[in-house]
Amino acid sequence: MAIKSIHAKVRNVNPKEFKERSAKPEDCSTLVDEDCVIYVDGRVAVVYIAKVDEDVREFVEALGRVNYSKSYRSNGLLTTSRIFGYAPRNAVRNHPCRAASLAAEQPDESNVVQRFAEVAQKYYQLHNPEVSSTHLDMTDENVKDEYRIGKTMFTSGIINHNNPLRYHFDSGNYKGVWSAMFAFKKNIEGGYLALPELDICLKCTTGSLTLFDGQSFIHGVTPIRKLSEDAVRYTVVFYSLQQMWNCEMPKDEISLIRQKRAEVELKKRNKTA
Repeated sequence: MAIKSIHAKVRNVNPKEFKERSAKPEDCSTLVDEDCVIYVDGRVAVVYIAKVDEDVREFVEALGRVNYSKSYRSNGLLTTSRIFGYAPRNAVRNHPCRAASLAAEQPDESNVVQRFAEVAQKYYQLHNPEVSSTHLDMTDENVKDEYRIGKTMFTSGIINHNNPLRYHFDSGNYKGVWSAMFAFKKNIEGGYLALPELDICLKCTTGSLTLFDGQSFIHGVTPIRKLSEDAVRYTVVFYSLQQMWNCEMPKDEISLIRQKRAEVELKKRNKTA
């Protein structure tokens, strides 16, 4: 079956007017609920698959068992989410490059979620072979195998649980490549992905996959209305962090952190001497 094509024009909007405010359905005049490729200036900008071919039941069940944590984003919005995959070095907190805690705390759930990185990569390569090839080459050349999800180009990911995220740009990913977002809904009305610059909202139905560059297009989630007590909306986003390029082998990461810690302690002693 042929996939629908939409040729969009970037609207002359001021991202500052959208940034950090809640998304609204009326921010977009077009709601996309079927497979489509969105073009901007003749180039593929967004791919939306309304339902992937793969069986997602195990995926959804795993998401339901994950232990989520609440945190405040920089804009003050309380969110419920869980990081997976790999995290870069954080010398301030004495954290080496490492696997996210989900792998140790809930390895079965982590493995199920991470397996779908291969599904995301398959659709990415099918619909945007040029950018996906560049993305994979960047990971092959710059990221050690110990810090990538399987053999894919992705290093990291986040699971969002009922998060009506305000408008934002993604940050920290490789430049000029895409992220991949799976969505799952149960008894939910709304929760669309809004792309106001393109005047398009994506419905984000259960089993859908959205591929685009979240660093280039401002995006947010429209209000999530629960239609029952057990209603839920999950999104699972796979991405590649450029800071992972700086990661050494795990044993060397420990040495680096110890060295940084010793340098900090030495500076403290010198100040008090």
